Amino acid sequence: MTKFICICFLILLNWSAFAQVESSSELYKTILSKDSLLFNIGFNTCDISQFESLLSEKFEFFHDTDSISNRKEFLAGIKNGLCKSPGTYQSRRELVLGSTEIFPLYKKGNLYGAIQHGKHRFYENIQGKPERFASEARFTHVWILENGVWKLNKGLSYDHKK
Repeated sequence: MTKFICICFLILLNWSAFAQVESSSELYKTILSKDSLLFNIGFNTCDISQFESLLSEKFEFFHDTDSISNRKEFLAGIKNGLCKSPGTYQSRRELVLGSTEIFPLYKKGNLYGAIQHGKHRFYENIQGKPERFASEARFTHVWILENGVWKLNKGLSYDHKK
């Protein structure tokens, strides 16, 4: 019986070591700050330099209504699509408060990345008309520490609903 309790305790300890981190943790705050740079500055204001500095060279983006793209294709899509003419079309992303979960990724006890999961809403401004709701979706981001710097390695945006 004691052996069974010890095994259950070890399984529980191992499971809890990989659970979602608290919103007050340093990892949570770090990933949210990267999310803010990517979206509040990069996406919402078409500051392409934010994408260029935060996306891994190995970046892949999966979108449920727009297929898959690599870093080069994704950046071209932002430059020549979403941000081509902010005066006639502007999109804005808003993180749904309280929806973000961060899960650390470890290898041999060393943190090498994090999974960010949550919901976001998109709004659009067309030809100077009042901003309107466009869609809500779920997202999952895989952030990896590359030479000590957090980079977005994978992005998934799915379950879009109007």
